[in-house]
Amino acid sequence: MNSLLAQTSLAFLVSLAVTYLTVPVSRRIAMKIGAIDYPSNRRINNMPVPRCGGIALYVGFMAALALVFVQAKTYGRSILDFVMETDVNGFLLIGGITFAFLVGLYDDIHQMRAKQKFVLQIVACCIVFASGVSVKAIVVPITSDLIPLGVWDFPITVIYLLVFLNITNLIDGLDGLAAGLVAIVSSCLLVLVLGSGSYMLSAMCVALIGSCLAFLRFNFYPASVFMGDSGSLFLGMMVGIVSIMGVARTQSLVMMVVPLVMAGVPVLDTTSAIIRRKRQHKHIDEPDLGHIHHRLIDAGLGQRKSVLILYACTAALGIVGIVVGKLTGIERYLVLLVLLAVVFVIIWKFGLFKPVLQHFYVNRGQSGPRVPPGYERGSQIPPDDRTDD
Repeated sequence: MNSLLAQTSLAFLVSLAVTYLTVPVSRRIAMKIGAIDYPSNRRINNMPVPRCGGIALYVGFMAALALVFVQAKTYGRSILDFVMETDVNGFLLIGGITFAFLVGLYDDIHQMRAKQKFVLQIVACCIVFASGVSVKAIVVPITSDLIPLGVWDFPITVIYLLVFLNITNLIDGLDGLAAGLVAIVSSCLLVLVLGSGSYMLSAMCVALIGSCLAFLRFNFYPASVFMGDSGSLFLGMMVGIVSIMGVARTQSLVMMVVPLVMAGVPVLDTTSAIIRRKRQHKHIDEPDLGHIHHRLIDAGLGQRKSVLILYACTAALGIVGIVVGKLTGIERYLVLLVLLAVVFVIIWKFGLFKPVLQHFYVNRGQSGPRVPPGYERGSQIPPDDRTDD
């Protein structure tokens, strides 16, 4: 483990340095092409901010990945110990990652429609699957029976990647939030990946961490640049790929859940956002002010404190994910049950599914008929129940 960390330390330094140096360049590019987020009633920023910081994240990571291939030529294939990557086409994999980044970059510039962007996300995931990155098989809990996924391998892998693409995209709502959460989740994944002895996956994790930390220098409150969809889709794709290759491919059904546990804050927030927007007849990616971070700000915590609280929650969930990954037998399921109970309390406390349970929240403590907001007794026509949070 220590040897792997030493071997990948240079990848971390390269991603950190290149990203740091490239962020100002990405800002200038965004300013020149007009990719700027202006203040509005659906945005937190109170001044115009360039939004193509994803360029720096992508370039920094790719520079570190290029270093990995140089090391492969220098030291020989044995030091890489590809383990689970022997059946992966590297060129196709980079192609899928790059395509996801370009989809986000195009959206930063031209603001694509939600359906168009989602279709292109699927294309990116299909390219990654074609490269050889897939779940392949799972082990059923209790019986330990190995079940090859067969024809289901393709849709399950694509959906799994899409989940990470979109949770990263939707959580990117406060200065430094998405980059910080990805850095924390990548650090936790690194702990599990190191156990597999995979140099390549370890290098990918440390490169992600380095890029995110360098970007936070410019993106933490008050941010001078946003990562935009180019950054969030790129980071989401990378976390999804490492999750499949380094964790889910251990062929345990429970282990497939571990990366989602580590990314519990954005997963929970995204789930509530999807339900909320469907309830309000909005597009899934349409901005609103109902996210967890918005609720923390509404509670008077401010951007900086809200982000730090969500960092702490993600770190705690990451530790739980690591523990679940290390445990076997009944202990693993007990930990998951406790986590489920805690998540339920959080959902209830923050009212994350308030639009679905609106009748309960509005009429709590009252007796008689449950009346929707704005509905007057005796009225024959109930008002539109599509309320904003």
